[in-house]
Amino acid sequence: MVENKKKYAYWMYPSMVKEIEKSLDLANATSKSDFVCQAVKFYIRFLHLGKSMNLIAPLLEQTVHNEAESVERNLSEMMFKIAVELGVLSNVICAAHNYSDETVSSLRENVAEEVASTNGVFTFEDAYLWQKD
Repeated sequence: MVENKKKYAYWMYPSMVKEIEKSLDLANATSKSDFVCQAVKFYIRFLHLGKSMNLIAPLLEQTVHNEAESVERNLSEMMFKIAVELGVLSNVICAAHNYSDETVSSLRENVAEEVASTNGVFTFEDAYLWQKD
């Protein structure tokens, strides 16, 4: 349904009228009246959106919270599995070699420094090259 415009008289500050005139092109408005109509529509949508957001925000917050908990749980499970595998690997290596306490302590210190200096990015190839030096 097409609605016809009707003339109304509203009070407005002269400085606002000057701003409207400066902003006609920016708003892609054909006249001051068109500009005001666009602005009023925008503000009405903004007000309705604010009410909608008051209803949607808690639902969105809960959804994000649940998703974050799920990711945290998955990461924790994966880290646990990796820690178990690393423990098995460490025990196999220790059983196969007879390292001294000093060697193990020195290796731990050196590896910690290397991992810190590479920001945690330390590959098998890096270890291979490091052991060859």
